[in-house]
Amino acid sequence: MRFDKVLVSVTVRLKAETLKQYLPCSADIIGKTLAAIADEYEKKNRTGYYPAIEFFKTLENVDQDLIASAEQVAWLVSKLARETIQSKLRPIFSSVHFQSIQTTAFSLPKIRPNQADAIDRLAEHYTPDAVKIELVLTMMRRDSEAEDGRAEPYARKMVFRWLEAEFESIEVTNSKAL
Repeated sequence: MRFDKVLVSVTVRLKAETLKQYLPCSADIIGKTLAAIADEYEKKNRTGYYPAIEFFKTLENVDQDLIASAEQVAWLVSKLARETIQSKLRPIFSSVHFQSIQTTAFSLPKIRPNQADAIDRLAEHYTPDAVKIELVLTMMRRDSEAEDGRAEPYARKMVFRWLEAEFESIEVTNSKAL
């Protein structure tokens, strides 16, 4: 018996139907409102980039309740994603440990103001319905061969296969045998 550990990074977006069960309105509204504020700020100050949501806390003319709503939705999304991943992957792997969970909406957008569909892409980025998660998965193997390199591709495939129906989108961004 052998135990293999694999670090897998995934980005998942929750389904709108799932969020509707917990929220009074769509998370898209938060994203679109923040995108409009960011675009207005960029045009006024000619920064050449759009700031992260955290920056808006420093501006007086931005409704702080909007930022608080984004943070609360992000917390809910993180919780739901974690619970879903834990329940779906636990039967397959010996252990499922979460290294980190980050809401993608709070990162600096990779969108520039001069891009053609900047506002739509910015609204999607600022919508707090997606998280980037790093998992450490442990699996038990019966063969006792030394490092054969099969654990990492198997873990990637199983993560995608077992989670793709649970989320609006899933992308396995990285994996590495530990």
